[in-house]
Amino acid sequence: MSDPAEELDDDALFAAVLARKAAGERIDKPLSVLLSRWRRPALYVIRRIQQSYRRGGEDDQEELLQDAAIKLLERGLGQYRGTALDESGAARATSSRTFFLRIVKHTAIDHYRRHYEELASAHAGEDEPETPGHEVNVAVERARSEAERDEAAELYWRAFERLRAEHPKEAEAWDLYHHRDLDDHVAVANELGITVVNSYKRISRAQAHLRLFLLELKS
Repeated sequence: MSDPAEELDDDALFAAVLARKAAGERIDKPLSVLLSRWRRPALYVIRRIQQSYRRGGEDDQEELLQDAAIKLLERGLGQYRGTALDESGAARATSSRTFFLRIVKHTAIDHYRRHYEELASAHAGEDEPETPGHEVNVAVERARSEAERDEAAELYWRAFERLRAEHPKEAEAWDLYHHRDLDDHVAVANELGITVVNSYKRISRAQAHLRLFLLELKS
């Protein structure tokens, strides 16, 4: 017998978690389902932060993911409002997945920033030469590139949320193929109970829709 929680999409399941929490009921089971769904994109976010700071490994990834889950449980559930301010200051809808991935991102940034500051503190007072101008330029360019990647990632997840709303079958196949542990069309087809040909078609249509949505978001 299938778990009813598995039948709900992320936002509906997250709403159920919030309702249970408000009623004083247990939330560990539906929350664990959500965290399992979000594991792969969360690890992707952590790896990007690690690359930016040139620190960390797989052990850090698991630890940071657990820290982010704890922050979601202890504070995030009470802070989620379903909206966020965009660059113009206007409120727009924010999915539960995007909300959690932001927690993951800031958890990782805070961790490696502290590590950087501790290293700088340890070297304080040492006779070190000033940072050469070209290194400053490299650092500035890296920061700009990171900001652009962050913006691109945010646009991608917004486009994917639209794909889930408007084309759920294609989104489901795309999610399995690109966000979870299924990395071939045979596995996706078996998971969805469809033919391999249909798996190719759904993922191809999903890609076309995502490209269109991204173009609209960027315009």
